[in-house]
Amino acid sequence: MFIKIDFGDDFIQYISCSTKVGRKMNCIQKDFLNWIFDEEKNTKYWALENGERIHPNYDANAIIEWLNNVRFKKGIGKAKLNCYTTILSEKEFILLD
Repeated sequence: MFIKIDFGDDFIQYISCSTKVGRKMNCIQKDFLNWIFDEEKNTKYWALENGERIHPNYDANAIIEWLNNVRFKKGIGKAKLNCYTTILSEKEFILLD
């Protein structure tokens, strides 16, 4: 399944994942946002100012890392970034600030 992630300002990325995971995306979106805003659990995806973390700064790679290594780490199939411009089917997954 392909999932469209719209970050706003014409910045859109697509990830591919299993249909089982894709169907849960809207339900687990809040869990991702809790993880990305947790400074203790997520140390990689933060913008720094004067050496201090000021806010999360992420793209689809953060969602992929979270899906593969946190949420569904025991799963066999892994989510990955899709660089193709032609998508046959997609499901909206819109991240809000």
